[in-house]
Amino acid sequence: MPNDEREVRMTSPVRVAFSKVGSLSFISHLDLMRTVSRMLVRADIGVYYTEGFNPHPKLTFALPLSVGTESVSELFDIKVYGEADTMLILERLRREAPKELPIREVYVPERKFRDIAYAEYEIVIHHRLLPDGAAEIVGNMTNEPVVLTKRTKSGEQECDIREFIASLGCEMRDEELFIKARLAADPEHYLNPEYVVTAARRALSLGDDDIAPGADGYFITRTGIFDADGKEFR
Repeated sequence: MPNDEREVRMTSPVRVAFSKVGSLSFISHLDLMRTVSRMLVRADIGVYYTEGFNPHPKLTFALPLSVGTESVSELFDIKVYGEADTMLILERLRREAPKELPIREVYVPERKFRDIAYAEYEIVIHHRLLPDGAAEIVGNMTNEPVVLTKRTKSGEQECDIREFIASLGCEMRDEELFIKARLAADPEHYLNPEYVVTAARRALSLGDDDIAPGADGYFITRTGIFDADGKEFR
């Protein structure tokens, strides 16, 4: 496989937008990388490979998901040799992609992943223990400090997560609580949406066992990725 500096310069960057839903939301990020790598090989796309004893397609993902979280707004970057034919790549990837990993779009990237500032999530809590006025309670919870133990690069520490929440909206739909949250997603300020669930539990005076992931508790879906200006990230 060609890999000298001249040949690297002859590659074109390509960004693939896809969804990760259903049972595939429960695979690890490492398994996702393996799945996508095999998909690229089957699609017979001229992807640039890593060097070393075990070369594999060079992949860069934006914002890896927690296991169990669905997403309709996932991205990964590859490099292909020569001029990128995005329509042909889209056609081939769609042919090889698993049903629960649909390919939405293939295009030439406009920004680097480091320019991602926010991610938006829909959190659905459906539980018989939800009190009256649950949407108002959760929607107003950021009016006061929301202090949680947050995992950081330097370890766990107590912090007010309000500074990581750009917006928070709540409403009841057929006895289910829908939370729409836009959260910080840059490397220095990333907030996992699970922290919003934890904060909602506390605001509703419910324990961890009262609202757990799954059919009788809550689901999280990532619905968008944005830059610092609030525009869709591409």
